[in-house]
Amino acid sequence: MYLKALELRGFKSFPDKTRLDFQKGVTAVVGPNGSGKSNISDAVRWVLGEMSPKSLRGSKMEDVIFAGTAKRSQTGFCEVSIIIDNSAGELPNDADEVKVTRKFFRSGDSEYRINDKPSRLKDIYELFLNTGIGREGYSVIGQGKIAEVLSQKSDERRHIFEEAAGVSKFRYRKNDAQKKLAETDSNLIRLTDIVSEVSANLAPLEKEAENAKKYLVLAEQKKNIEVSLWLQKLTGASAKTDKLKRQLSEAEENYAKKQHEIELAESALEGIFNKKQFLTNSAENLRREISQLEQEKNRLENLRSISENDISHLNQRKSELE
Repeated sequence: MYLKALELRGFKSFPDKTRLDFQKGVTAVVGPNGSGKSNISDAVRWVLGEMSPKSLRGSKMEDVIFAGTAKRSQTGFCEVSIIIDNSAGELPNDADEVKVTRKFFRSGDSEYRINDKPSRLKDIYELFLNTGIGREGYSVIGQGKIAEVLSQKSDERRHIFEEAAGVSKFRYRKNDAQKKLAETDSNLIRLTDIVSEVSANLAPLEKEAENAKKYLVLAEQKKNIEVSLWLQKLTGASAKTDKLKRQLSEAEENYAKKQHEIELAESALEGIFNKKQFLTNSAENLRREISQLEQEKNRLENLRSISENDISHLNQRKSELE
């Protein structure tokens, strides 16, 4: 198992995506002060789960994100991926290559992935137990770290030796089990308090249970009575509906008959109206003819009177002439 590559983007002095490939053997990173050499080791420590900003030479976790320069704006997040060759199967993962990724946003949100699958920080911590690579391992040793280890008390130095000896994994499991046992004991104490409280209220609860049973019986009876009442009302309503439907059907039939009679009456009325109109026109024509005949009669009577007068005059003249 060896470090194969390191990918950085937006982490401290690496605003652009940068990939560092490591070959087997010794790799040295050289450069002047302030060139960002220590940022590489900080990136390794950070991606392995380091949660202390001071260990990363910062005052807060947001300091690991590229802060920008006079010519370049700051980034909104940083992301570091470490790629480890696992062909020997020393990590508890079936893949020949394990990629661990950590992403952090300025909002404070974090993302962890193992081989591009969402994971927890706890999963990353357990992945590197007993390998010496974890956040509490001895794989990353900074300036003054040796002196700090030597000056520590024996209990504090023990963690490094336990990590090297492969004991820390079992200690972690032991601590986790003890934590779960403590939580279980706390739950048992709380459960005991609840049982005691329930036991004290058991007698009143039995009486309330009896009342509840009676209530359930009465509620069932009430429900049956209400159902029967609604069925009765429904039956009556159904009968009334059938009666109203029959009445409606009869009314529709009567309406159709009356409508037919009205249509016949309207047709007859229209015939009578047409006949009346014809008779009215005929009477008007007769009145005009009578008026014309009366006028002709008066004219002929006038002619007759004139003729009679002429005849009388002629007869008188004839007598005189004779």
